[in-house]
Amino acid sequence: MFVYPWKGIIANIPTTLQDGKHVGESGRKLREDLAKKGFNPLKVQPLWNRHGHSGYAIVEFNKEWDGFNNAIMFEKSFELDHYGKKDYYSSRRKKDKLYAWVAREDDYYSGGLIGEYLRRNGDLKTVSSKEAEDLRKTSKLLTTLNNTLETKNQRLQEMQNKFNEVSSSMSTLMWQKDDMIRAYNEECKKMQENAHNHFKQISLEHERNAKCILDQKRELEQREKELLQREAQNDNETKKLQHEKMMNERAALEQKKADETMFKLAEEHKRDKEKLHREIIKLEKQLDTRQGLELEIQRLRGALLVMEHMNGDGDADTKKRMGVIQDELKEKEEELEDLEDLNQALIIKERKSNDELQDARKELITEILDEEDEKLVELKTELGDEAYDAVTTALKQMNEYNPSGRYIVPELWNFNEGRKATLTEVVQHLLNKWKLHKRRR
Repeated sequence: MFVYPWKGIIANIPTTLQDGKHVGESGRKLREDLAKKGFNPLKVQPLWNRHGHSGYAIVEFNKEWDGFNNAIMFEKSFELDHYGKKDYYSSRRKKDKLYAWVAREDDYYSGGLIGEYLRRNGDLKTVSSKEAEDLRKTSKLLTTLNNTLETKNQRLQEMQNKFNEVSSSMSTLMWQKDDMIRAYNEECKKMQENAHNHFKQISLEHERNAKCILDQKRELEQREKELLQREAQNDNETKKLQHEKMMNERAALEQKKADETMFKLAEEHKRDKEKLHREIIKLEKQLDTRQGLELEIQRLRGALLVMEHMNGDGDADTKKRMGVIQDELKEKEEELEDLEDLNQALIIKERKSNDELQDARKELITEILDEEDEKLVELKTELGDEAYDAVTTALKQMNEYNPSGRYIVPELWNFNEGRKATLTEVVQHLLNKWKLHKRRR
């Protein structure tokens, strides 16, 4: 008798002592090793006691006959190598190898861990009883299948009869359906012919109406176009009048502002002229002083040169006079240098003031001249940039120098750069003229 489900026993599993407990190879590792040999175990369950791993394990196989065949092959494999059940119990000194066999009746009723596990997890069966049980199960299954097959055949026959009835009904319905379709098609054909004739009449009527509507549409569009032209002409004239009125008001306002600004500029220009006159007088005095210093320096240098030629005699009085002349010459040169520095500082200050005045005048010209003016834009479009630049330049100059009357006035001019001459340039020009005149005399 064998233990069922089929089971195998593995004995003499090596163990080691760790922390007071015996530890051996895991069941998963043993199952993988047996599977590699082709025994196909379901699992390997190591047996444990209070001391740890007992050194035994139970191998569980499939319940069917293939599981039994695997169990017998498992046992034969170990018996061929002399590691079967008899070898295990007959050897006094067991080798360091695993012993294994198939669990039978004596193992089932044995004491210890193996018997307890087998009784708890299996029963005893002979091969013949297993075959008889399988035969009974097969017979019972065959009977059940026969009964099921007979029931299915009856059901199939009923369905066949029902199918025949339905098929006959469907044939009748198909004939009726064909008759209805033919009648329907004939009726549709008549309706299509009637609809075609009706549509043809509607199309003719639609064409006549469309032509009439198109004629009316063209007449209305022509009238609308004429009305829009008149309306646009009226709107343009109205906008033009409003624009001219607005431009006149704006021009009057700008002219008023320009007059006020030009009045201020005229007062400022008057002050500038007075200041220029004072500066010219001051510069003339400085120039006279400078000329005097230059003449005195030339005289002292000539005297010093004469003394140097006379120095060869070694006269102490002559050397003393030369020292006095050198000191006086040095003093005059320092005085001339101070005068030059003062003159340069005045020129820089005057140039800065003139630049500020020019910036203010340029800004004023930009309030006065509207570059987007309609007439200026038209001038630029028709005659080009050159004519546009000439007119705008003339307007700027008239607005700058005489905005109230806009007539030509005399002005000091820098012809090389095409602009009004600065105060510094005027003074420098006068000085150059004065020097030239003085040299000619």
